[in-house]
Amino acid sequence: MPYKQNPAYEFSKEYKKRYTVFVVADKDKTKYSRYLASGEEIIAIFKIGDKYFWMQTITSIPLILLLIGIPRLLKILHLRHAKTYILTNRRVLVKDGIFSTELTSAPYDKITHITVKEDFLPKIAYGIGDITIHTAGPTPVEIDLVKVFQPVKIKNLIEELMVKEKAM
Repeated sequence: MPYKQNPAYEFSKEYKKRYTVFVVADKDKTKYSRYLASGEEIIAIFKIGDKYFWMQTITSIPLILLLIGIPRLLKILHLRHAKTYILTNRRVLVKDGIFSTELTSAPYDKITHITVKEDFLPKIAYGIGDITIHTAGPTPVEIDLVKVFQPVKIKNLIEELMVKEKAM
């Protein structure tokens, strides 16, 4: 049923000019009419003030960034201090962890191939990428070296060390 304003609530032009904030759009009248009892009419619809909303939103942004930024910062710090990649003359070692440690190693003669993944933005912005070392054996293992600087040079170094290990 379309919404009709009661003529008793018709406002003068001066009143409408003074209180334009209370003018209810027809779409809002239709939208909220389902909440009304029979014979009930909408005089005004209020929400929080625009100024209040924007001031609260703007002042909340640093808090939101702080809440989001802290876990992100902790993740970056963990990556920086927990992951250590070691290339020896015989194998690749990966130390993972700060308080409890996991050590993974792959002898060069067990490495079958190496995959380098460089995503566009991290490559351009930071020069980083990921290296995956695939190993042979009864239980093949993939060792991931994540977010390393100049991954292609590291891959080439690992391949040179593989050749030297096979020559011995």
